[in-house]
Amino acid sequence: MESYQRIISKNQQVHTLMPNLKIGFSINFVIIIIFSFCIIFTPAFAEKELSLTKTVDVKDQLLLDTLSDLQSYPQIFPEYIKSVELIDDKTAKFNVGSNGIFFDVETQYSHQSDGSYVVEVISGDLKGTRMITTLQKTWGYDGSADGGTIVNMKILLNTSGMLSLIAPSIPDQMILSNLDSGLGKFVAHTKSKSETQSAAQDESWVKKDAKYWSQGSINDATFALGIQNMIKHGTVKMSQDQGFGLSQIPSWVKANAGWWADGKISDKDFHSTIQYLIDSKIMKVSLENS
Repeated sequence: MESYQRIISKNQQVHTLMPNLKIGFSINFVIIIIFSFCIIFTPAFAEKELSLTKTVDVKDQLLLDTLSDLQSYPQIFPEYIKSVELIDDKTAKFNVGSNGIFFDVETQYSHQSDGSYVVEVISGDLKGTRMITTLQKTWGYDGSADGGTIVNMKILLNTSGMLSLIAPSIPDQMILSNLDSGLGKFVAHTKSKSETQSAAQDESWVKKDAKYWSQGSINDATFALGIQNMIKHGTVKMSQDQGFGLSQIPSWVKANAGWWADGKISDKDFHSTIQYLIDSKIMKVSLENS
């Protein structure tokens, strides 16, 4: 475990999580154990404590939103989670497994006075296993203030039954590596969701500008800023060798823009119109400030 940092000191300032964290990272250490049915049985094992600290390039609130959205867990871990059932506001049942072997595991959380959350498995061979998680704001990878998050996790692994025979054969480093990988999937899903939401917001903004443009309230250059966002998000494409600038847009496009803003033609139809203008080099949009 020398390559992993120990959990931060209690004296370090910790960002207090919102009460809607619910189950958080609980599924990670459940998933880690599943594959080990293939390992040869060894003598019984009771408890093990492991810690992991990692800085990730997403805001703490965005990561918290992903961790709190338990219904998305089967999408994040499709190979390991079949379903999630919310029993109450502090308890959930996961149907988890691997290689065709699935079983139900119930987890419950509590919010501690130091701002951390304790998630505990309350059923099955992992009953009594606890995960203590804290999130702390830090600098993002791009240098933005509070753009990143320090994630601190401590696992108190408690096993019984079949898992008490299997657990000793699983190296600590492997458990931590899989935990790190699981955290990576949460981060990737958070970024993807954030980008999708950003694209949807930009599309809504472009549609409003399309209405103003069709009415003559804004000029071609202002509307072209919206086209820049379409290109940035991949809604329409522009080849790298196209020049920068903007030639006059045909008047008939304004009618299309108005119909699109009013819902009379689909997003796909309007995007196709813009794509035609770019491909035919009627419209040339600069990406320098997009």
